Amino acid sequence: MTMTDEIKGILLEHFNKYPEMQVQDMIKLIYQNEFAGGHLIDDEQESLKRLQAEMENLENSGLNEEKPLFEDIGNGLVRLYLDKLPGLRTDIRTINRFFVNTSGKIRGSAENFRRKVSVLKQCCEECILPFAASEIEELVGELAAKGYPPISHSEVYRRAYKPGYRVVLSDYRTFFEIFLNIDILLKAKEYVNVAIDGNSGAGKTRLSHLIGEIYDCNIFHMDDFFLTPELRTEERLKEPGGNVDYARFRNEVLDNIKKREEFAYRVYNCSKGTFDRQVKVSPKRLNIIEGCYSMHPCLIEDYDLKIFLSIGKEKQKARILKRNGPSKLKRFVEEWIPLEDMYFNELNIPGKCDLVFNL
Repeated sequence: MTMTDEIKGILLEHFNKYPEMQVQDMIKLIYQNEFAGGHLIDDEQESLKRLQAEMENLENSGLNEEKPLFEDIGNGLVRLYLDKLPGLRTDIRTINRFFVNTSGKIRGSAENFRRKVSVLKQCCEECILPFAASEIEELVGELAAKGYPPISHSEVYRRAYKPGYRVVLSDYRTFFEIFLNIDILLKAKEYVNVAIDGNSGAGKTRLSHLIGEIYDCNIFHMDDFFLTPELRTEERLKEPGGNVDYARFRNEVLDNIKKREEFAYRVYNCSKGTFDRQVKVSPKRLNIIEGCYSMHPCLIEDYDLKIFLSIGKEKQKARILKRNGPSKLKRFVEEWIPLEDMYFNELNIPGKCDLVFNL
C-alpha cells in the first residue's frame, strides 16, 4: 500500500467514525501519523504524573463502550485509549513506557507531513471530505511558522468525543496480552521467567528486545547454548529438541536465577566453534528467555509465561534470506528448520504455551 492510499484510508475511516471532526482534527491525525506525540519525553517521571492525573479524571467520566482500546492511525502507530484501561490490571508505568519509547523512536519529517496534508487537500477538492482547502493551508502555514509543534483537538471534537489517549507503536497493540500478563505476574511473584519460542524468523529476538525496552529485565538467548561439536552426535540430533545444550542452560542460567545472586554463563559461538566470552548477570525480577528450544521438557516447568511465535513458510524464508543471505537460507531449509519442526510437532510446543501469535 502506498503512503497516499494509507493516509487517505485513515482519514476517511476516522471521519466516518467521528463525523464531528474539524479541519484541526484532521491535521492532528496526519500530524500524529507522521510525528507520533510530536515531542521527545525528557522527564519520564513527569510524563507518568501527567498520565496518572489524566487517568483519574477519565475514570470519573465513565467508560465509552464503543471506543476501542487501540485505534489505528497508520504508519505503524495507534492511539491507546486510556478510559479502556481500568479493570485490565495493567501497570500504568507500562503504558507510560509505551508512550515514552514511541516518542523517542519516531521523528518524522516536515516534508512527509506536507505530502500527507496534500492527500487531505485532494480529498477535499474531490468533495470526499467536506473541508475547504484554504482552511487547511492556513492552519498548516501557522504550524510551519512555529516549527511544527504538537496540535490540539478542536473544542467541537473534545465536547463530542472526550478524547483521552496516548499515541504508541502498533507493536504494543500486537503484543499487549504479553505486557498485561507480565504486569499481573510481577504484582504476584518475587521473580518472573518468560519464555519465547517459535519458528526461525518469527521475531523472537525482536520481541525480547521490545519487552526489554519496557521493563528492567535480563534477556537470555538460546542461540548461545547450541551444541558444542562433541555433543552433536547422530543420536542427539534425532532427539526432539536435542539441538540445544539444555543441560548447560539449566545449570548455568535457570538454576542460578533461583538463587537470586549474581552469576555468569558462557556464550558458545557457533561460527568460531568455541566459548568466546562470559556474560555476568545481576538478579532482576523479570527474566526473558528467547529462542527455539527454550521450552524443552527439561526447562519448560521453570517458566511463568510461555509464548510461541508462528510464521508461514514463505514469509519465513523471505525473512531468513534478508537476514542471513542465500547460503545460510539453504542450511536453514535443509537442516535447522526440519529439526525445529520435529521439536515443535513431537513435543506439541505450541499447545503447551499460554499465548500463541501467528505473525
